[in-house]
Amino acid sequence: MSILEQYRKISQKQNEVVVEEIVREENTKEHEMSIQDALKMFGYDEFKKGQEEVIKEVIYGKDGVLAVFPTGFGKSLVYQIPPLVTGKLTVVVSPLISLMRDQVAKLQGLGINAIFINSTVPMSDVKMAMLEVQSGGVKALYVAPERFDNAEFMRILKGVKVDVLAIDEAHCISRYGQDFRPSYARLGGVIEELSPRQVVALTATATEAVQTDICRILGIEKSKKFLQGVYRENLSFSVIEGLGPYKFEKMAQIVKKFVSVGMTTGIVYSPTRKEAEAICGYFNDSGVRCVFYHAGLKDAERAETQDEWGKNGGVIVATCAFGMGIDRPDVRFVIHSGLSQSVEDIVQECGRAGRDGKESFCISFWDKNEDYRTQMFLIDLTNPCMSDVNKFWKWMKNAAIEVSVENATSAELNLTQKVMGTESKCINVGGCIAVLKSKGIVETLGRGKYKVMLDGDIGNIAVLDDVRKDKIEKLNNVMRFYGGTGCRVDFICKYFGDNTFNGRCGSCDNCTKKGK
Repeated sequence: MSILEQYRKISQKQNEVVVEEIVREENTKEHEMSIQDALKMFGYDEFKKGQEEVIKEVIYGKDGVLAVFPTGFGKSLVYQIPPLVTGKLTVVVSPLISLMRDQVAKLQGLGINAIFINSTVPMSDVKMAMLEVQSGGVKALYVAPERFDNAEFMRILKGVKVDVLAIDEAHCISRYGQDFRPSYARLGGVIEELSPRQVVALTATATEAVQTDICRILGIEKSKKFLQGVYRENLSFSVIEGLGPYKFEKMAQIVKKFVSVGMTTGIVYSPTRKEAEAICGYFNDSGVRCVFYHAGLKDAERAETQDEWGKNGGVIVATCAFGMGIDRPDVRFVIHSGLSQSVEDIVQECGRAGRDGKESFCISFWDKNEDYRTQMFLIDLTNPCMSDVNKFWKWMKNAAIEVSVENATSAELNLTQKVMGTESKCINVGGCIAVLKSKGIVETLGRGKYKVMLDGDIGNIAVLDDVRKDKIEKLNNVMRFYGGTGCRVDFICKYFGDNTFNGRCGSCDNCTKKGK
């Protein structure tokens, strides 16, 4: 290639870049009022810090967006405004049925054809909804990540043009995140198949390692990152340690004091279902009216409890099952009755307080030794180590072979402590069975009764040790947060790599030397 040809090629490339920037600027000018009008349709006169920039990047960009905004900062507008402005299809991936329902109702009220598809929607309605998607009439489609595992759903989506694919609670994508879900981790492949113009990942909490993991898995390493600080100056943190049997009494006193001064809406988080019900019972007996919520309730009960609290507020005692998608602005206090599983959990759950910007309180109770044992038990239950699972699978398969008939491919096995002997004492049986069921080589037939695939292969489960190690490290960080003597906000900011805050908040118990 001659020097003249090289020069022409370079000039052409430069001209293309200049033209692209001009077109982008013109498009921005063309839609600028539309973005403002869209904001007003949601009842706001101005954007919060950083909102407008990220929304414009979603509408006009193409290399991906990662937005890490604090709870209550208006992340949902990032994917709700684009279809209003462009009139093109936005697909929102969310694990929250209640959020889908509420946001779809809001968009429909604004004249946007929005629908959701999840496990609560009858199959006949799903088919009608997908026909509407095919026709191009739907502008906002809300789905759970597991929906992309459906071949027919993917076939239809590939036949239409997805303008924006928005992934809410994006920390779930990373195995280092607080809520790892396999279907989230497969979204990278979904993006390759659908080729949306823009991908946006949103979360309230993500360390630098999790941010990197999210972008890598989704294939948006070149994405623009919009990171707002995690510090919210209207929240004050305090920790109360070592009350033992008097913990319930002290919590009730604190809640009564809040209610007496008009702070009537709050959440009390418990690490276990049993304790959540016990706290609720104690509160009601003490004159504090409240309800409880956990995953052990029937779907209808959970929905009714959350809807009632969402409308009327009050005090609710719950496990971590109650949380994402809550949109009450006037939660005045969040209390943790025991050790949380991670700093991410603390920030997510405490972030549900004070969304209206008014003063709110985050109080944690803990017993160093007892609470640590409880959380380690929960880790053992959900994340057994690789050696225990391998050992248990070997025992279970051999036991099934002994009771199987000749040439059988599977066998039924009754598991009791008497049958298992020492196996039930040295490892966490429930956790091991959960892993084997996820591999498809064990199936639950009834209480204590299982079907074992005799030709089943457990495969490579080394990742179990990595996940377990990560969860233990997260728990140890919580121990450092609760037991530390420095500013609690400073600890949280350093944990998330937030450099916008440096020093002391002046309002936590360690800064004020109160609340000990």
